[in-house]
Amino acid sequence: MSEAVSARRVHTREKLVDAAIAVFAEKGVLGASVEEICEAAGFTRGAFYSNFDSKDALCLAILDHLAAGHLAATQEAVASVRTSASDVVDLDEVVGRAIGVFLGSQRGDRQSILAAVELRLYAVRSESLRPGYLAFFDRVSSEFVAVLKQTASEFGYRLTVPGPQALAVLQGVYEQGAIAGLLNGRPEGSPDRAVLLGGVLKSMLAPV
Repeated sequence: MSEAVSARRVHTREKLVDAAIAVFAEKGVLGASVEEICEAAGFTRGAFYSNFDSKDALCLAILDHLAAGHLAATQEAVASVRTSASDVVDLDEVVGRAIGVFLGSQRGDRQSILAAVELRLYAVRSESLRPGYLAFFDRVSSEFVAVLKQTASEFGYRLTVPGPQALAVLQGVYEQGAIAGLLNGRPEGSPDRAVLLGGVLKSMLAPV
């Protein structure tokens, strides 16, 4: 495959993913047809099926896309406290700075938040998507837990609960804050979310 064709294929997939996020956010996964996604992206059904075997395959691609954004934000947050480690010695300040950078790097748009919720609900309802969703969740969770443990260790701390449990709690607080923000007309989330996330994270850390 030539570089031009490869770049065009990547562009097509990205457009389909972005279009599906918008359509899923408004209609849910079950309520959205392949035709509607193609129309929103400006492509034909042929373009869709040359990139994705099924709507489930598209769902997994969207999950990867959203997770990549979360992981990039996490890495940016970690980098921000690593580069300032010599200036930051207080746990409150370290956590506060990291949470602030993480939330500031997130896509706080309504469509991404709703699409993520719809995909989870669809995985609960759909036996065909569920195995792929669970495999995706396990893989991504392992990546985030590794970053969390490594960063805590670098600052002389450890998690007081198993990594997956810590991540589940943080994810729940983050997602609830995102939904509450939408309900209150603040897709970027309320300032309280940063305080709550920081407090929950600190409650699960102890000196080594």
